Amino acid sequence: MDKYDIAIVGGGPAGSTAALYLYNLGFNVCLIEKKKFPRETLCGEFLSREVIDTLKNFNLFEGFLKLNPNPITKFKFYNDNNSFIETKLKFPAYGIKRGIFDNFLLDAVKEKGITVFQPFEVKEITRGKEFITLIVDNGQSSQEIFCDKIIAAYGKQNILDKKLNRDFTNHKSFLNGVKFHVDESLFNVLDKNAIQIFAANGIYCGINSVGGNKTTVCFLENRQMTQNNPKDQIKTLTEGNKNFKKLFGENIISIITDLPIYGTGNIFLGKRELVKNGIYFIGDSSAVIAPLAGDGIGMAMQSAKLISKIFEKQKTDELDDRQTEQYYIQEWKKLFKRRIFIAKSIQNIIMNNYYRKIGYSIIKIFPGLLENIISATRG
Repeated sequence: MDKYDIAIVGGGPAGSTAALYLYNLGFNVCLIEKKKFPRETLCGEFLSREVIDTLKNFNLFEGFLKLNPNPITKFKFYNDNNSFIETKLKFPAYGIKRGIFDNFLLDAVKEKGITVFQPFEVKEITRGKEFITLIVDNGQSSQEIFCDKIIAAYGKQNILDKKLNRDFTNHKSFLNGVKFHVDESLFNVLDKNAIQIFAANGIYCGINSVGGNKTTVCFLENRQMTQNNPKDQIKTLTEGNKNFKKLFGENIISIITDLPIYGTGNIFLGKRELVKNGIYFIGDSSAVIAPLAGDGIGMAMQSAKLISKIFEKQKTDELDDRQTEQYYIQEWKKLFKRRIFIAKSIQNIIMNNYYRKIGYSIIKIFPGLLENIISATRG
């Protein structure tokens, strides 16, 4: 029987990074991913300083640059009139498709010789006296995986959340996220070196180039305030934000009609259990940072580093499971709680016309505040 120290469920940035860290610390790990790669998923596709630092730590940065990511050097926020505010980013940042980036990280995991079960989905988890058994299935056959610990890194939502009876699964957030990839030639105007945010009542949209002559158009909508389908929502934004309309003119609906839509409904931005039934949650499985912060991938990779340090400390200091769980929760809150609160508060302001106009006016008077806000949402 092959038994692993740790089984990681999910092969995105959080899962792959955790596998690399734990492998380097001497743990015997396996990774379980239900989708074939490359695959796309909802994401603003913005890589901040934390991501670049992690790639350099694994000596992966030079390989990453060979993927031709798009450098991003500034941030622009467009109000619903003709004005905007901007600032230069004081850290390296890039835009790249998630399908390309995730595949790059998972390939790095495989090159280490780490066992990867793909495409396999976890169907059942049974905790015995000596080890944990996972039943995984690839649609044609099932098999058992045995381990001592489980890390859940499967993203915002998964069927396992309901099976584990996690608190947030019955909550209705009314927040929907949608992403398109648009060819750069279809834009009337486009600042390729900027991440740009366009806002109107109940919706905001982030745009940044991701290389390969493609640009990500990713928006979050509050369905309590807006009732249209995703493509009509883009049209609504053109009507509510003059700067956004300038990007495409009147052709936006015809441009996106035939484009694939990547989306997630009922995005929950509140508190989640960090440990449940002995399973440790990292990345979006532990908490979803407000997309406006553009730090979801960075947070995923930082949480992977954190859980690796926690398990290393358990091993060296001989902590029991209860002490380890409490220590992880404590350190996770130190690292992320304040950032998540700030990002969510800013998002609530942005999605409300009245408060957004007040906040925008204040930043126009004190432009240095914009740098402080961006810094407050970084790791």
